[in-house]
Amino acid sequence: TITDNILPVFSACPANIVVQASTNCQASATWTAPVGTDNCSIAGITSNYDSGDQFDFGVTTVTYTATDGSGNVATCSFTVTVQDSSAPVFSNCPANITLTPLINCRATALWIPHGVSDNCNVASSTSTHNPGSQFNVGTTTVTYTATDDSGNIATCSFTVTVTDASGPTFTNCPSNITVSPAANCRAVVSW
Repeated sequence: TITDNILPVFSACPANIVVQASTNCQASATWTAPVGTDNCSIAGITSNYDSGDQFDFGVTTVTYTATDGSGNVATCSFTVTVQDSSAPVFSNCPANITLTPLINCRATALWIPHGVSDNCNVASSTSTHNPGSQFNVGTTTVTYTATDDSGNIATCSFTVTVTDASGPTFTNCPSNITVSPAANCRAVVSW
């Protein structure tokens, strides 16, 4: 009775692979398949993924399994990491706004909110001000900040300038006054 207890052997098992996510938060990865040999014969080699497959965001383990004619099994594993280094993208970032203040020296600014997208997922979007906010005289920067699931950050900024071009105005300005002087050639006048 000749018994084969020797496992198959893989040569050139691929190293771990890192790829960048595309627009659908996936990426394809390619590699050269490892070669399995055995002291007797290889019955079959299988893999849970093939070179050129699409991988989701994150880390995926690819495993090749070689089985010889005696049922001995060997594996070759490596990881495919899909990472996202692309920041979110703002569309329709508002242009700078210039306003004239109302009576209280403030002005209300309105704008169309921005749109933001990401090749994976926008985790949060915040703003220093919202449409309809009141602004004091001067220039204020409004900043939108978007962060995706990988921590990539993008900003969209514009200014709101409230310019007071109106001079002060007087109400009830007295009319010219004419009085006759007293004995000392002077007069007391009230207004």
